[in-house]
Amino acid sequence: MSDNEAEHVNAVYNNTYGNIRPKDYFEWEFLNGPWGKAIYVLAVDLDKNENNIVGTQCAIPIIFIDGNGNKILTAKSEDTFVHPDYRGHKLFDKMYEMLFSECKKAGIKYIWGFTYARKPFLKLGFEIPFDSLQGVFITNPIKAFKYLVSLNVSNTYIDKFKILGLCFLSKIKIILNGFFNFGKKFNIDHSKHTSKKTLISSVLKTNRNFWTIDQTEEYISWRITNNPYPNNFKDYSALTNNENSCSANFLFNIHIRDVAYIEEILFDSSIQINEKVALMTNVIKEVRNSVHPSLFRFWGFQTNEINSQEIFILNKAGFTFVKKGTAFVWKDLNENDEKLIKPENILISRLFTQGNR
Repeated sequence: MSDNEAEHVNAVYNNTYGNIRPKDYFEWEFLNGPWGKAIYVLAVDLDKNENNIVGTQCAIPIIFIDGNGNKILTAKSEDTFVHPDYRGHKLFDKMYEMLFSECKKAGIKYIWGFTYARKPFLKLGFEIPFDSLQGVFITNPIKAFKYLVSLNVSNTYIDKFKILGLCFLSKIKIILNGFFNFGKKFNIDHSKHTSKKTLISSVLKTNRNFWTIDQTEEYISWRITNNPYPNNFKDYSALTNNENSCSANFLFNIHIRDVAYIEEILFDSSIQINEKVALMTNVIKEVRNSVHPSLFRFWGFQTNEINSQEIFILNKAGFTFVKKGTAFVWKDLNENDEKLIKPENILISRLFTQGNR
């Protein structure tokens, strides 16, 4: 995609949705990725104008790695767009057919992503092996309620009542949890950082059939350091025996609306479950005392031992989970039917998104 095309594509997107994405944001996300430019498919109405873009679909190259150091090129599906005037013409299907073809040519083995639109993806041959769970830890029920309600303008009065109930139930759980959770104390430090790759390697070497994103320096720079969206990342390390021994790492994103997203949780494989609960409890208290968010949010998955354990740990630390998340979609492009990666063996965190919401 040329610079001129990129500017034009983004202008079409913004004209439809209301000038929400600056050009440099588009370039960061789709042109400057850690593993090269996104594969971008355009639908154009040639009867009107060769620049009359009416649909887009793309795939961002992402490399997965396992415990043996094997790497596989995958791609995250993104920027699905069909102009309202052209819906009902199967542009969605046609663009994906071309995207599949171009991804195969580029050596991409799998396409994956997150969506609420289940039926169109199933129709195209995607699997939906699992859905996410939404976890909340609410410290201020009224502020949290206002924020959560604002996420969906289509909420009915019943929906709002359920959200209000969730906010107060979460607060009650946190209060009760404070009486019963007397976990071991650990030193939580956000001035010293550990190598995320060291902790990821520890987990993958214990579970060699598991896969996750290869968090190279280029990926971390792209996803976190150079991310142009209004993020405020805070990195916390758990120090145990001495200041040089790091047992866990927690990445938070402190949203401008007093929301603390847990982007990623990493534990050394040697840490016992009760210690993990204590570590998680301690770091939540640290963030509460220093940042004072009205709520914490977490994206959980009950797909494998590691991701399921994260939900268990956060539940013990005071989180409340609801089954109202997005679908994980998965498309196998291998023509020889060789199952190199099983979706249930992928270790997922919020770093699998671009951090642009």
